[in-house]
Amino acid sequence: MAVWSNVAMASAVLVALAGCGGGEGEGSKEAESDPVAATSSATPSRTPQADVSSRSGEEWEEEQAAKLPKVTDVKVTETAEGDRVTFTFNAPAPRYLDSYEKELNGAEGKPITIEGSKFLRVAFIGVHPESRFTSPTPNERVLEVRYLMNFEGEMSAGIGIVAPDGAADPAYDISTEGTHVVIDIKE
Repeated sequence: MAVWSNVAMASAVLVALAGCGGGEGEGSKEAESDPVAATSSATPSRTPQADVSSRSGEEWEEEQAAKLPKVTDVKVTETAEGDRVTFTFNAPAPRYLDSYEKELNGAEGKPITIEGSKFLRVAFIGVHPESRFTSPTPNERVLEVRYLMNFEGEMSAGIGIVAPDGAADPAYDISTEGTHVVIDIKE
């Protein structure tokens, strides 16, 4: 009789613990899908998983980086409302931060000189660590678009814009369209 009371007590504990997980925890799913797990000994079962021990940390990082968007092209064009800079990626466009800066800096905070009198920095977040681009052909107003740096998954680009001395920073809009980040600089 003592054996049955121990089994009943163990079953009651397992049922109580399964209920504590909020219904979606690992333990409750395992007990639902594997009746043996609910009645087996305290020795944990081994769930099949990918063998990560055979990969080095560097291989894992390369595998993860391969999933990140990488810039493939940058173009400067004119539109009826002003000028457009388009960044194209090989995957859906990443998030970004943007701001006008008095001075643009690259790696280790070193100043980078680019053509123009107003400087717009755009930092693309969560991009491939080797994302780089060649400066596109400028036009009369967008004098330069330059790669600044790539640090911890954030690639920064600087856009040098002509504005008359003392003029306010030109208005601009940024949008994402599929694999593109489009910056429209207003006249």
